[in-house]
Amino acid sequence: MRHRRRQARLVPVALAVLGLSACATPPDRPAVSSYSCMLAVRDTVPPQGDDKRAHCMVAAGIAQRCSVFEADLAGLGKEFSDVFTPGGDASWADWRADRAGIRCARRGRDPAVLAACCAEAGY
Repeated sequence: MRHRRRQARLVPVALAVLGLSACATPPDRPAVSSYSCMLAVRDTVPPQGDDKRAHCMVAAGIAQRCSVFEADLAGLGKEFSDVFTPGGDASWADWRADRAGIRCARRGRDPAVLAACCAEAGY
């Protein structure tokens, strides 16, 4: 009986979270699913000369056009896959570059501003 009451209390909370999450979706989101959104943004970032700079720029784009959570998820997922991929190069420095990109995303959508911010952060 207590279990049903607890479930009944969670239903309104779950509905509120679902409703509010729709409000947080950027209007120019390139894809519906998280994975597709991350790939779409990654594919729009021009090639970078440095791997860490690419991490910074892509994470900034994902944070802006998908969500900050998805930018974190993409960075962690990339490093996690590097651990289990032969020849993969899992790196704490890549994760730090991702986090810098997420911070840079708050500065604006202009690619030049993002590039300057990543450069200021050392990437």
